[in-house]
Amino acid sequence: MAEAGGEGGAAAGCRPGAPGPDGFAICTQLASDVQSTAPTTVGIVTWSLDASGLTEAHIDFGLDTTYGVTAPVDLTATDYRTVLFGMKPARTYHFRIVATDGSQSYTSDDQTLTTGAATTVIQAPTVTVMSADQVDQGFIIGSFWTGNANWTAFIIDTDGDVVWWYTDTSDSAFGGSGFQSIDGIGRARLSANSHDIWLVNGQSAKPIRRVSIDTLDVQSYPDATGTHDICAVSGDKMAFLASNAFPATCASIVEIDKTGATNMVFDSTGVTNGKCHGNSLRYVQAQDVYTFSDRNTDVFVVDRTGAVQWKLSDKVSGGNAFWGGVQHGVHLLGSSILIFANEVSDNANGSVNSQVFEFGLDGTVIKQFTSRGGTDFLGDVQRLPSGNTLINYSIGKIQEVDPNDNVVLEVDIATPNASDVGYTEFRSNLYGPPIDIAQQ
Repeated sequence: MAEAGGEGGAAAGCRPGAPGPDGFAICTQLASDVQSTAPTTVGIVTWSLDASGLTEAHIDFGLDTTYGVTAPVDLTATDYRTVLFGMKPARTYHFRIVATDGSQSYTSDDQTLTTGAATTVIQAPTVTVMSADQVDQGFIIGSFWTGNANWTAFIIDTDGDVVWWYTDTSDSAFGGSGFQSIDGIGRARLSANSHDIWLVNGQSAKPIRRVSIDTLDVQSYPDATGTHDICAVSGDKMAFLASNAFPATCASIVEIDKTGATNMVFDSTGVTNGKCHGNSLRYVQAQDVYTFSDRNTDVFVVDRTGAVQWKLSDKVSGGNAFWGGVQHGVHLLGSSILIFANEVSDNANGSVNSQVFEFGLDGTVIKQFTSRGGTDFLGDVQRLPSGNTLINYSIGKIQEVDPNDNVVLEVDIATPNASDVGYTEFRSNLYGPPIDIAQQ
């Protein structure tokens, strides 16, 4: 199988030839040139250089010769194969290769790569900008878990362009029973090394899957079954919410790497009062802990040895009843914690109001964001680099809200695709570690 994100051999038909005047031999192609179902917006660059002993290399790329994005090169990869992604459809991108042997630097002449047509697999979102100068520029990684676009993961940029997509048709996803309209991808998560996107079902326990960024390498892990959520840890290591096959009675936190090696970190059986509905998981690098949400019980902070450090209801006056007793997405920061509370109140017509709360680590209420939607299922929250907050109402809209609780950006990708959105991840840059695991 082809390898992901800069690893493995060069794709057939794209091997660098004779070097040019700059000393570089470069071959480029789109992932869709290799496999028709691959995104037309993903580039593959293979190259060689008339120099030895390289110690570092990267590719700068962008819509003009100021570039703006840097993709690291794996010097162990055949032909230094590097994947460029995050590009808009039907645009010409400029790129250059920069390499060093520790004493001398080499820079290629400017090169171009033209992406293909926009996808027809899913429709572009409707994006409404209320305050352009306050919007965090970047990408939203997400998935659909019900509806017409079920089983499709996507990356959109904050302009509303679909820059990456993948539809999971594996037997592992469907469990051999065909299309399951009510249970698609609950979470699509980019690995910390940016090589792969990992997929987990929203409700039913099915094997975890991994797809390389060029989508040419797909792998299922039949001995690693889970639901709801998966998060990046470091390198190719991920952690997911496992079913009771590990052999916990309730949901457990299990780490997994690309080889399929697993390690159970935490069994929630003894701390969730038998309710057993683990639904959200995030890793926090600075504290080396996980946040674990059990839908009807609590939010737990768990270290890498599996010990519960604290739970939110012990700190908040009134316990979990204060936020309605049901939560999904959680983001732990250095001095506070954000939670997406699903059932803060019911409207007269029976619909649900959901609300994001920010608590201090002593349980004090820092902020109650205005409820602008509601969902019983999933729902996510993430603090952005600017201090804004991304709120994903899952079956409705995604909003970026400033510190004064004003909506500065609204994204509706659910409506045009007649599908409900799973958890989301915001990235300022698709290369490098996720911002939410290192953010404090």
